[in-house]
Amino acid sequence: MGATGAAEACFSEGLAYSKEREVFGKPLAGMQLAQKKLADMATQITLGQLMMLRLGRLKDEGTMTHSQVSMAKRNNVHMALECARTVRDMLGANGISLEFHTGRHMCNLESVITYEGTHDIHTLAIGHEVSGIPAYR
Repeated sequence: MGATGAAEACFSEGLAYSKEREVFGKPLAGMQLAQKKLADMATQITLGQLMMLRLGRLKDEGTMTHSQVSMAKRNNVHMALECARTVRDMLGANGISLEFHTGRHMCNLESVITYEGTHDIHTLAIGHEVSGIPAYR
């Protein structure tokens, strides 16, 4: 899923930037809040990768369902957009410059969250699967 790749690219850019950017005499990556953001993103990206791995194995077994695909898309696109927004924030004013790619990823993900099926539509598909009751009819 391309969204997870975008999240990884943003994370890598944010990590590299935070190691180089000095704030109060030390790298931004040495600050508690920056480390929390990096740890949260690393965790969420890994969870998204594991979800895709499991989905791929279910597909290979022939047991994958549409609601499982919705779950992966819903989760991973949302996660990637949150990572892009977090890194854009970590970059400060540089987050909107053309020198860094996070802003481009963020804009692309804003469109992906719609054309891959909106977050709300995937939510309804998952809710239908879980409850057995369609909320959209």
